[in-house]
Amino acid sequence: MKGNTPIYFHAILNGPGKEKEKEKVLNSQVLDLLGIDQEEKYVDLTLTMVRIGDAEEKILNGVPPVRVYFE
Repeated sequence: MKGNTPIYFHAILNGPGKEKEKEKVLNSQVLDLLGIDQEEKYVDLTLTMVRIGDAEEKILNGVPPVRVYFE
């Protein structure tokens, strides 16, 4: 997520009929996906994670934001 905007949403993009959209997102550069202009030096992303093999697939708490720098 960038702010409140989802960049990649696993649950939706793994649904039937979403194969082309998923491939497009995964093959895109972060700059293009986020609509970043050339002046921005970084973007903060919020990651949502679950533990692999967790039957309940509860979202993990305490995952820090990730800052991606552009060169």
